[in-house]
Amino acid sequence: MSAAITSQGFKFEIGDSASPIVYTEVKEITSFQAFDGQASEIDVTHLQSAAKEFILGLQDFGSFSCDINYVTGDAGQDLMRAAKFSGAITNFRLTLADATTAIFRGYVQSAPLSGSVDSKVDGSYAIRITGAVTGTAV
Repeated sequence: MSAAITSQGFKFEIGDSASPIVYTEVKEITSFQAFDGQASEIDVTHLQSAAKEFILGLQDFGSFSCDINYVTGDAGQDLMRAAKFSGAITNFRLTLADATTAIFRGYVQSAPLSGSVDSKVDGSYAIRITGAVTGTAV
């Protein structure tokens, strides 16, 4: 039997700047992608090297993005849009269905909306992660 984690039950939250941080759930997320960055490589090849040699530089956790059903008046979605307009570094937390978590800080870079004939209004958020990601999901 597989031990795979189901996507259903995923929760994403935006936090305030209080201590302790108070998180507000961003509702109606339909899909997500997280942590697409990678560490840089540092070339340490020298004249006695038999081939190119590298060591890893600092880890870059990349970005987090999600698609949503756009809902006016959802507190979490409202905070996401406010974070985009302010440009402030913001706290975030994601929780998978098995209760593993990832906590990170980042900038909300975009919050576009889309729609079409015979459809609902969709939205998405793109967050550029800054600093390390902590928790049990990374």
